Amino acid sequence: MSNKLKGMIWLRGQVTLANKSILLQVFMPIFLIFLYKFIFSLNGAGKEIGADKLATMLLTISLPFSLAMSVGTPIIIILAEEREKRNLQSLRLAGVTAGQYILSALIWPSIIGIFYIVITPILVGAKLSNHVFSYGLVLLLTMLVLIFFFLMVGLFCKNQVMAQSLSVPAMLLAAFIPMFSNMSEDLFKVLRYSFMGLFTSYMKDWSHFHLWSGEFLALLVWLLLFAGLSFYLMHRLQILDD
Repeated sequence: MSNKLKGMIWLRGQVTLANKSILLQVFMPIFLIFLYKFIFSLNGAGKEIGADKLATMLLTISLPFSLAMSVGTPIIIILAEEREKRNLQSLRLAGVTAGQYILSALIWPSIIGIFYIVITPILVGAKLSNHVFSYGLVLLLTMLVLIFFFLMVGLFCKNQVMAQSLSVPAMLLAAFIPMFSNMSEDLFKVLRYSFMGLFTSYMKDWSHFHLWSGEFLALLVWLLLFAGLSFYLMHRLQILDD
């Protein structure tokens, strides 16, 4: 790992710690998870549908929100702030390449995302038992696609005002696709090939889930698309050298 890349990773960590708004978004999902549990406990949902089904439902609701809020929104805000303050020109003069810039933008979101992938099932009481490997694989792939999705949106934003305007719709899109998919079979047939489709299919019935499926191939296509668009935006904006 080059010193420039290490410096970029350290810098992004310092920006995250110094910005109280970003820190709030990183830790807010924990509060929301407990809020969801409290609301469902008041309704007596655990007794009606069973504790295991309730935990799975909470996991389906909580994980997309957690990843979108704690991982996605900070990416957009940080990238927009760097572009607005013209920090990218300084990085270009320092010899930071587009690849190093994008790679540095992946590290901290990945760490935060893995934290929520691990802690969310524990908080909601979901019993993964023999599905730990498939759960981890599906969520890691979904997280990577989400990171590139929000990275693409962040590179599109010219300033922080634009970032605030686009971050909320982007977050809601990622968070609500699984909910919409569970509303009807017709919606599920369409949205199963979205960038949240593999996660939705997995959470629908993880005991009979098969990784090698249309949803998995669709997710790979989305990953290549979002990653390609991110590099294209970097090149088109001539922010940094390739």
